[in-house]
Amino acid sequence: MPRPASKTARALVDRAARAAADIWAVVKFATSAVISPVGVLFVAWRAARNYALAKERIPEFPAQIAALDSRLGLPAPNNRVRRLPDHIPMFISSDLHRCFPGRRDVCEHQDVKRLYAAVLDHYADAGWDVVENGDVEDYWMVGGSPYGQWYDAARVLGRLVPGRAGLGLRRALFRRHLRLIMENNVGVAVRIARLGRAGRYHRTVGNHDDVYLDRTLAANLAARCGGSEPVDFIVLYEPDGSASAVITHGHQTDGWNAAGRSGLGRLATWVGNTISDVPGLESPDSMLPLSATLDLLEGRLPNRLLQVNTRFGTNTKYDSVDEELLFDAFGGAAAAGPWLLMGHTHLPVLQPMSRTGVPWRRYANSGNGTWAGMVTGVEWTGGADPHPVVVAWLWTDLPGVADLIPAGAISITLGDRQVARVVMRRSASGTKLEIDPSATEQWPPAPTAAGTTPAAAAAAAAR
Repeated sequence: MPRPASKTARALVDRAARAAADIWAVVKFATSAVISPVGVLFVAWRAARNYALAKERIPEFPAQIAALDSRLGLPAPNNRVRRLPDHIPMFISSDLHRCFPGRRDVCEHQDVKRLYAAVLDHYADAGWDVVENGDVEDYWMVGGSPYGQWYDAARVLGRLVPGRAGLGLRRALFRRHLRLIMENNVGVAVRIARLGRAGRYHRTVGNHDDVYLDRTLAANLAARCGGSEPVDFIVLYEPDGSASAVITHGHQTDGWNAAGRSGLGRLATWVGNTISDVPGLESPDSMLPLSATLDLLEGRLPNRLLQVNTRFGTNTKYDSVDEELLFDAFGGAAAAGPWLLMGHTHLPVLQPMSRTGVPWRRYANSGNGTWAGMVTGVEWTGGADPHPVVVAWLWTDLPGVADLIPAGAISITLGDRQVARVVMRRSASGTKLEIDPSATEQWPPAPTAAGTTPAAAAAAAAR
């Protein structure tokens, strides 16, 4: 029986859209190949220049953190600050890279959408706040679907149009992009809006969502997230007003991705997306395999500071933050000053070791990126002795995972599947993270019949 005309027409339109997307990918790839001899030289020159600038600005970063500790102002553009009491318990995630449908939908392909929604429910029910620490919605990823190719072309057009007209086009494009991303992650978006309306959802700006440096677009996000506008730094302060911790994405000293010199990071993302979209061209998969999840859980990944090439500011794993220089600038061996809680690198660490064998005692990273079947993050415990705890939430039915979950670990049942929480501690040498088999106490505590916990009551009293 022939299909109805409307279905036939829709199929033809879809086929034409996919063909146009493939053609656009081939055009981009061919153009890149033609200019690559000059392009590679330009990238090398720019990378060296940007890394030299980063090395000049790294010593300034501790002064910015000290200014936050003293409640002083910061220079633009990264100068928006939110201050919260440090005894409020918080779950801090980062680098979620929520995206539009298609090949770039990492959260879908890594099977973490329902998992993360359940995690948000758990912390919300326990009375905790949630901080999403940058690179949350992804505005740099392109291609992977007809829409993704259209978005790429529209970004180019928006840059070519000068003045207020071009600004208006870009803002309209990014507002539409945000709406599509939220519709594609509706379960998470609903929970975030609920937390936002309760004043318990907070955001920072990363590099992949740096469109929120535009205050108009930041306000648009806030309207969709229950009123929480993104900032650059979140300061958790002690009763005397001093900073107990500073939460920030961590790209500010990155030679490839910092505000004002992020062109290389954008270009690298664009080239990778373009290569993966060319029909018939085998390209490396950017998503983490299940083996990486097991490597973290079984203690095979480093708990070390990142090093980069001393000329070009990156390494073979595409890291571009020189954490060793940051460690030196902060005097990281000292157990004093506020905790620095960051993301950006996609690898969770806690008091990571420097190349000299000394740990950065006041540094933790929430990781993410995202992992296959797993979301990592940092719990800020709040209470009288607030401190960070690195945790991972994961599906317990992943191959090779069930035997790694400690007996009595917190778990959430979702239909016929379960999500479990594990705490990651430093190994005896401090050079790795490993599962802490003793950390099975009910933390965060389950809500009482009245729907409150001691942590929730303390948080409510602080607002």
